[in-house]
Amino acid sequence: MKRQRDPWLPSLLRALVLALAAAILCWRLTVPIGVAMAIAGALVGAITADRLGRDRGSPLRLGTVLLLSLVIAAIGAWAARVVVGSSAAASLLGPMAALHTSEAMLWFFLTGPLVFALRFTAQRRPLWAVAEVLAVALAIAVGFSAHRDGMVHRPLAIGDWAWSQGIDPVVIFLGLGGLAVFLLAGMLLSEERRRRIPLHMSALFALALALLLFVRVNGLPKPQGAGDLGLTGDPEAEENEPGGEGGGQGQDQSDQLGDIEFKDEYNSGGDQAPVAVVVLHDDYAPPTGVYYFRQSVFSQFNGRRLVQALRDDVDRDVVKHFPFQPLDVPGAPAVSERRMALRTSMGLVVDHVRPFALDSPAKIQPVRNPNPLHFQRAFEVRSHVQIQPYEELLGQLPGSADWPSDQWQHYTESPTDPRYKEVAEGLLDGLRPEYQDDPLAQALTVKNYLDVNGIYSRKSQHADSPDPAASFLFGDLTGYCVHFAHAAAYLYRSLDIPSRVAVGYAVEEGARGGGSAIMIRSGDAHAWPEIYLEDVGWVVVDLAPQTTLDEPAQAPDSELQRMLGEMMRQQPGDETMLDDELRNKINLAAIAKGLAVVLAVLLVVAYVIKIYRLLSPRFAGSAEQYRVAYRATLDRLAGIGLRRRYGESRERFADRTEQMAPSFVGLTREHLGSALGSQRALDGDSVRRLAAAVDHEIQHRIPRWRRLLGAINPVSWLLAR
Repeated sequence: MKRQRDPWLPSLLRALVLALAAAILCWRLTVPIGVAMAIAGALVGAITADRLGRDRGSPLRLGTVLLLSLVIAAIGAWAARVVVGSSAAASLLGPMAALHTSEAMLWFFLTGPLVFALRFTAQRRPLWAVAEVLAVALAIAVGFSAHRDGMVHRPLAIGDWAWSQGIDPVVIFLGLGGLAVFLLAGMLLSEERRRRIPLHMSALFALALALLLFVRVNGLPKPQGAGDLGLTGDPEAEENEPGGEGGGQGQDQSDQLGDIEFKDEYNSGGDQAPVAVVVLHDDYAPPTGVYYFRQSVFSQFNGRRLVQALRDDVDRDVVKHFPFQPLDVPGAPAVSERRMALRTSMGLVVDHVRPFALDSPAKIQPVRNPNPLHFQRAFEVRSHVQIQPYEELLGQLPGSADWPSDQWQHYTESPTDPRYKEVAEGLLDGLRPEYQDDPLAQALTVKNYLDVNGIYSRKSQHADSPDPAASFLFGDLTGYCVHFAHAAAYLYRSLDIPSRVAVGYAVEEGARGGGSAIMIRSGDAHAWPEIYLEDVGWVVVDLAPQTTLDEPAQAPDSELQRMLGEMMRQQPGDETMLDDELRNKINLAAIAKGLAVVLAVLLVVAYVIKIYRLLSPRFAGSAEQYRVAYRATLDRLAGIGLRRRYGESRERFADRTEQMAPSFVGLTREHLGSALGSQRALDGDSVRRLAAAVDHEIQHRIPRWRRLLGAINPVSWLLAR
């Protein structure tokens, strides 16, 4: 069989559209050469598939092509990894050239086979052309929705104008993205069978409206969460997971199941992506210069590491679930000259497995979400935050006089390795005599040692050790926050100072920028040690290594921080507590609104199809008139109540309607003759005249009100057969 003729312009347009989608998708994920090779791969894949896919006599089979495309992509990804990981390639090409070569290979061999598979499938199975549209839509949606890792205010030229007009920029971005997808889809579906294009476009229009409904109900795709510390995720997973409150090991989401993992390579994944915003309702400057937002703590030593406690009488200041009503947090230190009460409003851009709070929470309650399009949920916390400088805490006793002996043991149990105590006691030799027994002075001495000698790096080699903290502390002293926090906690405990490891977010005071809003980013995820002082509570004694092998964190985007803060300030205060009745009303309203949108989408699609079927005879060729003109006439008859009965032949139906539309008998004969293979030349003009005559007869013999009802009925065409 000969290859079908493929007009070069539609083929080129499709290739360019797919190349554009590939560029949009990867431009934030790779270097410029990677973007260029992604474009090249998409062009090569699309054009090659167009050439090969139309040759129906080709021995290539669809299943074979798809499997081969997957194999080539896998081999290309493996080869790219070999290049970047090979010392020989780095020596031969240079480190940067090796990296660029690897990125070029990776993206060429990913986009090329993928685009080839999409285009080849669409050629062999025309209905699967919608997969191309969905791929383009996904690429553009990612580019518009995440706005460069959650930078929803950019580009500023659009964002600033939108906010000045009181419009959420996301609405504009979604509109532009939807329009782009709609136009691109028209190019992708420009096949030879052009009569299907209106139907395809109406289906895509319905998909676009459905996507808009999905965004309104579920929000935008969210930026990546807080890396390998596992702070983000589905909050219901912790409740439903077996052992969710325990201290088991070997689980995938460590913070949900009580264990924080040591990793040889920590990946924070999108450090600049915002995950939450906090609004302070009073001015507060932390004594450490850092805002610590605690989510989970690890205080029970299980023989290898610290895990979440199994007992109920410890770590009571940690809130393990998002509350549905105001909740008083037990174990919070009292307000005094050392601590002040501070109200904070939290908006979660990314959902978290459990709430977090600044310092020591005393009360937490849900509040109305001020902007469901941007925030997953919102809640308010009343914290008792430390205001007294560290030097004024010297002289406080460790622990609490009210603790029983087993609670003391819980917070001071550490590995049996004697080196911990030897190192800790050796560090105390430099302390002045009046501070030799002071727990805070001892902890600060340990901190100073780790700050000076430790090396911060997200890549280390301690995860496989029986005691990763010992491998770090008594080895190369190179690791990230989890290593430092555990090593410090064990050293504190070896000196009988009650301690634990906390996990959450740490944001430097300077990042606040003088406003009341604090934007928390994925890269702010952190683990730190805490010690307990009598009459003070848990005090952060964090580490700050002077040597780091990683690039310093970038300052937060002040405009984005301001915008998210303004969104959070739109929500009222305590009076916004949602009781069950109000929440149910809101849910019912959301469901009703969603159903209304779905019905509107279906109504629009029905009308589009109806209009297309009625107007198609004007655009069809002579060879198609017998079919489309007859179908349009059946639709008109169905609209006024004349429908072919079940089992009734077309000739009998024509005879039954002859009194009302005599010309329909002749139109039916023309249709059946052509459909059944009549050899006589088909006169398209004759068919058009017969269809027009039927329309004229209907207008003169059917009351206007009845014709009007048929015209406004969006599904009358479904009754025609």
